[in-house]
Amino acid sequence: MDHAPDFTRITIPEVARRAARNWPDRPALRFRGETITYAQQYDRICRFAHALRAQGIRRGDHVATLLGGGPEWFYISYAITLLGAVIVPINVTFRGQELIHALRRSDARALVIRDRFRDVDQLALIGELVPELKDATPGFLESETFPKLDTVITVSRENQGSPGTFAFHDLMRAGAGYRSSAIDTWIDGLSPDDTAYILFTSGSTAFPKPALRTHGSSVGIADHLYAQCFHMQPDDVMMGYSPFYHVGGCIYVTLGTALSGACIALLEYFEPGEVLRLIREEGVTCMSGFDTHLRALANHPDFPATDCSRVHKITLACGPEWYDTVREMGFGATSVSHHYGFTEGTSVVMPRGETDEDIRRNSNGQPFAGVNVKIVNPETGECCGPDEPGEICIRGWTLFQGYYKMPEQTAESFDEDGYFHSGDYGWMDARGYVYYRGRYKQMIKTGGENVSEREVEMFLEGHPEIRAVQVVGVPDERWGEAVTAMVQTVSGDPLPLSSLKAFCKGRMAGFKIPKHVVAMSAEDWPITPTGKYDKPRLKAMAVERLA
Repeated sequence: MDHAPDFTRITIPEVARRAARNWPDRPALRFRGETITYAQQYDRICRFAHALRAQGIRRGDHVATLLGGGPEWFYISYAITLLGAVIVPINVTFRGQELIHALRRSDARALVIRDRFRDVDQLALIGELVPELKDATPGFLESETFPKLDTVITVSRENQGSPGTFAFHDLMRAGAGYRSSAIDTWIDGLSPDDTAYILFTSGSTAFPKPALRTHGSSVGIADHLYAQCFHMQPDDVMMGYSPFYHVGGCIYVTLGTALSGACIALLEYFEPGEVLRLIREEGVTCMSGFDTHLRALANHPDFPATDCSRVHKITLACGPEWYDTVREMGFGATSVSHHYGFTEGTSVVMPRGETDEDIRRNSNGQPFAGVNVKIVNPETGECCGPDEPGEICIRGWTLFQGYYKMPEQTAESFDEDGYFHSGDYGWMDARGYVYYRGRYKQMIKTGGENVSEREVEMFLEGHPEIRAVQVVGVPDERWGEAVTAMVQTVSGDPLPLSSLKAFCKGRMAGFKIPKHVVAMSAEDWPITPTGKYDKPRLKAMAVERLA
């Protein structure tokens, strides 16, 4: 690709400062009837940064967040990085040991938490883990479980305080006396190579791993994905339901829109009826999603009455079949691309100028400028040839700095040539286009062969009677694992195994053809908070139903 990664040399708060200067009166956010301009957003960022500094937050401190969607995320996240502190976004679905792991592993000094998210009392969850909080003086917490945590800040839509914590709205008022010259000094003192995030990434370990990401690499990724691939403009409106504890929300959406002066139509969380309302009322032009999101929209009673034709810039995190399906659903879809990315280093994007429909339909794109991709045989370590599947490995400026305080795991992730081994299965063609087809840990070992679950799923999505399908491996005495298709049909009637086998015969290798079919209804599918199918639960369901 011919785009030089210039934006890798600026910091995250510089993105907010430039947006406020370039588009002061343009809307940055729309949320529940309120419009926040880029100038207003930057003012609130500066207020919170000033207030945080007054509470002792300094460069290098780790500040965790436990927040759903809302404008506060933008003020808080930008302010933390403006001070040179490191933001640690925590998954809002974490409970018990998961929260303990995240807060302790990240060495969080402060925690910014929304009091309630959906139907969960998050303050009560933290109160169970930190019983000392209710009797603490704000800013002087002494916790036996979290010895480094001394400050908790509560965000409340009702502007309510909580014992032992600072109230976000009080800090925003206290920060109103900031001096612009001081803010500029703090921003100008930062380096693009400074750490900005600790993002937890689920991997093969018992608990998620804390990945360190810099300012510059994160801004550069956002620029390539949105400003370059989509050519996002100030009159674009991005649908904002991606969780801010994942790269999709905290990097792609947060930074990508600000680099372009675009607006975010913001939701607290994905709810199909609300998404459709925003498409109708806010003029949404850009969105991204998994097949679960798109299917939920299509099945909602408001969908037939919703004109989706203005939504013409779409990033898909699903199979090739959806490239055509989004057009059939009525989306404008003049720029559709398949996304391939991960916390440690999103590095591939579909070039805006690519006109080959087969390439756009089936590939995830080419490496960013300055990034190298190779495909290796995971058993021998040898490089694969064009179109030969193996493990996707990446080297370049997009990569993370390492796993925080996990030097052995970090070293194991890289080879001697500096390539990060992603654990992802795919191939690269002769033109340098990358084709991601699933995780190696989502490989079924059957009869001595390896079968990619995602590869079989993508093939079965072309079956005219299948509305949704997921593939898992279940224990089998003969095969080791038996390829099993979990199928929801268009009609709602079970799909006979014989019919599925007939569809596959002669079109894919025999060992990849499912040996079992499990009937599923729309209500059966277990979905994670980020919109992905919950594979462990699906496998358990398949084993139970086939018993």
